[in-house]
This record gives sequence, structure tokens and C-alpha cells, in this order.
Amino acid sequence: MAQWLFPFCNAGFKTTLKLFSDFKIEGQENIPESGPLLVASNHLSNLDPAIVASALPNPPVFMAKKELFKYRIGSFLMRGYGAFPVDRSRADVRALNWITQQLLSEHRTAIVFPEGTRSKVGGLLKAQQGLAMIAMSTGVPIVPFALTGSENLQHPLKVFKPTATLRLKIGKPFVASGSDSDGRPSRKKMAAVTTEIMIRIAKMLPENQRGEYADKCDNELTETAEYQWSSSKANEVSGVSG
Repeated sequence: MAQWLFPFCNAGFKTTLKLFSDFKIEGQENIPESGPLLVASNHLSNLDPAIVASALPNPPVFMAKKELFKYRIGSFLMRGYGAFPVDRSRADVRALNWITQQLLSEHRTAIVFPEGTRSKVGGLLKAQQGLAMIAMSTGVPIVPFALTGSENLQHPLKVFKPTATLRLKIGKPFVASGSDSDGRPSRKKMAAVTTEIMIRIAKMLPENQRGEYADKCDNELTETAEYQWSSSKANEVSGVSG
């Protein structure tokens, strides 16, 4: 996928972050040096994809609401940045297949916001199961991101002056357990994996921003496991049995 627009936008946005924001990143060493990789983050503002992308060592791809691709110029720019349209009103198999292809065939890094939309209340919303489905079917490791302070950066023009106090915590990579005995993940198993993904994000957020997962942070994690990686095997895809 040609991302001709991303290098220019990313470089410019990093500069504006340094100039106008108090932006600190914790745990950047937890990001494997190369893909395939799934980045899972909470979602507070329109600029979250750019903020998360600025912390990554390689250009990521991501899904964006199909409404942003409605007009030809918008579609041209979004695709040039690395985005693919997704229909948020249903299970968009085409978008999920595209992400899977980017991960397994292209060994890319993909940013996914499991909540599916921006939280307007500050706390985590109940997540959708698309990320769990991808993670379980591919075995690709997930890196959890927890972002705070971006809720005031709603207008896209804020990209030119992102005045905010931003904190981004990056957790250790982990993998989801495999599919059920019939080779396909059940809805129950996908729900359990989804909950554990969100718990890992929630644990890095302040207590008042854990939202739907505030009372689950002490749960035992049985459907996911830490992913061991090194530069010599950064391209490996690991999985664990459930």
C-alpha cells in the first residue's frame, strides 16, 4: 500500500507536537522493531490516529469511518495516509480482510481502536470484537496503548496547533489464545479476549477513565499471554493455546 502522504504528515505533526504540546511517552521500548503488529488504543479525539502513529517506528495502516472517503479528494488523501474505509454500522468483512492481508502478507503495523468510535465521556466504552477476531485468527501480537489528554483536540485543524497535555503509555506486547477446536473462534471466546485486551488498556489509564472496564481490572487474564520478542525474531508471529 503506497503511503505517499504519511511521511510528510507524520514529520509535520511530530514537529507541532513538540512546539505546542506537553507530550510524553512511556514504554516505547515495548514496541517490537518490525511487524506484523496490532496496536490497540483507547479513542478520545479525531487526532488520536496521528498521535498514536507518531510513537511508532514504522508507518502504520488503520481503518477509518467510510464517511471520510465519501468524496474523491478525501478518499485519495485518506488512502495516501494509510487508511481503509470501514462501515461501523455492521461487521465489515471487507475491512477485516484488508487488515489481515496487511498484517500477514505485508508484515505491517495496524492501529485499531477497539471501541469503534471516540469516547465522549472520557472513560472506556464497551469494545467491539473485530480486533479479537483478527488477533485470534492471525496470531499477531498486540501492543496496548493508553492515551490521555487528547479529548480537547476534536477539530481536525488542531493538527496544526495541538495545544494539550498528552500522555501515552505503551504496555508490553501480548498474544491472544487460539481458536476453538473447530478452527474458528466462538463468540464467547472472542468476547473474553476482547475484555482482556481492554483490561490491559484500562490498567494503564487513571481509575476515573477506565469506564466499562473499571471493575474488571483485577480479573485474572487467562485468554492472553505475554509475547516474548527480540530483534532477531521480530518478524515471528507467536500464539498460545487456550
